[in-house]
Amino acid sequence: MIVVDAGIWVRSLIDEGSTGVAARQVLTDDPAWTAPAHAPIEVLRTVRRYETAGFLTSAQAGSVAAEVLAAEIDYVGPESWLLASVWRYRHNISAYDAPYVTIAQRRDVPLVTLDQRLARAAAVAGVRVLVPTG
Repeated sequence: MIVVDAGIWVRSLIDEGSTGVAARQVLTDDPAWTAPAHAPIEVLRTVRRYETAGFLTSAQAGSVAAEVLAAEIDYVGPESWLLASVWRYRHNISAYDAPYVTIAQRRDVPLVTLDQRLARAAAVAGVRVLVPTG
């Protein structure tokens, strides 16, 4: 099992370059994904931004959105222990990123991300981090 952050999920869906290939490889190597409940919202927000900016056509954006909706992911909701971690990490990790770190800690599984700042913060918190390189 792996914790999948929204950034790598988006890149795996839309990036045809080497980073996208590396992201897809890591994510297909372990199909058991978990993520905070807000992850698909982050992904869809980013897809919408790419569509609005003209980087994706409406058809492409719709196809990506359909993949997000169909994804089989173990989502972790805003339970008290998860919300407490958001507060505990408030000085070092954003409120959006803290749940990814906490879920990885609690389940003792790696966090997969392309976000170097999140990777460093997670490593400091004792989380195993996978950062695909392309």
